[in-house]
Amino acid sequence: MSKLSVIEHNMIYDPGDHAFYDLSDGQLLAKKMSEIKTESVFEDIGQLETENDKTIVIKRITNPEWSDKTKEKGVFYIEEKGRDRKGLSLTKADLSALSIKLKEVSEL
Repeated sequence: MSKLSVIEHNMIYDPGDHAFYDLSDGQLLAKKMSEIKTESVFEDIGQLETENDKTIVIKRITNPEWSDKTKEKGVFYIEEKGRDRKGLSLTKADLSALSIKLKEVSEL
């Protein structure tokens, strides 16, 4: 139980729920709403070693704030592990292996 504080103008402040109440009738006057920031989750679901000894990672991205339509479609991200630049350099063999891996991922 949080300790209530009397504030000016006949108000009570409850620090437990960050709310102000009317001292005479207990009616809620104001309440601080805390911001809840939901971040996306990147989950590794596939990995491919390229001919040039690089690693490509396929990730599933989820976020509870997204619409049901977006959640149904699924959102994915492909990156080269340990690389700061955008874009991937791939050989034909890498592309072939990647297409197989992408097919596997699409069936999850």
